[in-house]
Amino acid sequence: PQDSYLLRYFTALNKYLAVGVPTYFVTTGGYDFSSANGTNAICSSAGCDADSLT
Repeated sequence: PQDSYLLRYFTALNKYLAVGVPTYFVTTGGYDFSSANGTNAICSSAGCDADSLT
């Protein structure tokens, strides 16, 4: 129904998840996020490793 309180929720899902659902990765202890190699292994923007996680 047009007056449903869930309408805004489903509209937002349709708008913001059009590219897919959010995905989260959990790394185990000992992963070095402070190094350039460690960051490039999991990033998803320009300059990342070709085989990065995302």
